[in-house]
Amino acid sequence: MTKSEYTRSVPTWANDAIRFAMRICGSKADSEDAVQEALLTLWQHCGEVDVSRGKGYLMSATYRQLMMTFRRIQTERAHAPALMTEDRQQANLQFDLQDAINRALTSLTPQQRAVLQLRDIEGYTYREVAEILKISEDTVQVTLFRARVNMRKQLKAEGYDSN
Repeated sequence: MTKSEYTRSVPTWANDAIRFAMRICGSKADSEDAVQEALLTLWQHCGEVDVSRGKGYLMSATYRQLMMTFRRIQTERAHAPALMTEDRQQANLQFDLQDAINRALTSLTPQQRAVLQLRDIEGYTYREVAEILKISEDTVQVTLFRARVNMRKQLKAEGYDSN
């Protein structure tokens, strides 16, 4: 196959290869990556490949690339705990805690969420929270107390210490 034949044929073949890869892996990004690698391989060997066999070569190269990707992912998953650095493990714990906090926040009433957000996260005073929400300062204090209690219960139920 000449380089001009490659240039004419590849746009059609690439679309077919992406559809083929999508049926195998289901991920558009992974499909496009595999086809890109396969196109690079075809380009590197275009002088050795007959134009009539080019599409088949591209499909085979795409399939081989997907299989290499799947094997790499399986190996990473099998060895992930051993391969994780302490920083990555700590980051994963942070994401897990953040997810637990978000779930606990969604379990609060809208008023409790608002009071907690304004007082503990935004840093408003009790008086300012009361003015914003048009409730009394006593109601702000009670609502905030109940929100914190509910958050502790939720986090404890998910296995996080209340400290």
